[in-house]
Amino acid sequence: MLHRQLRNALEEIFGVRFVTQALNEESTAYNVLYDRPDEFKKAILKFGKLNYREEQTIYVDNLDNDLKIALVCSLLHNGTRELVSELGLNYL
Repeated sequence: MLHRQLRNALEEIFGVRFVTQALNEESTAYNVLYDRPDEFKKAILKFGKLNYREEQTIYVDNLDNDLKIALVCSLLHNGTRELVSELGLNYL
């Protein structure tokens, strides 16, 4: 249930098509986590602090595509969530 609610929220922010495509590009997310861990952590923490959908949408519009994919995968893709934890990039 919670996963579905989170996915629905991310689809509102990123768009249904983007979320679907992002979940098929976990290798891009992995590359971001390995190559740009500080940038990823900064982005996910900032995203998590935003309270309103409009703020979140504006914020992600200003991120590069690979970082957006990493954000989506880190929240919805099990393997990416595990990698986030393994790399010590936990954001909760």
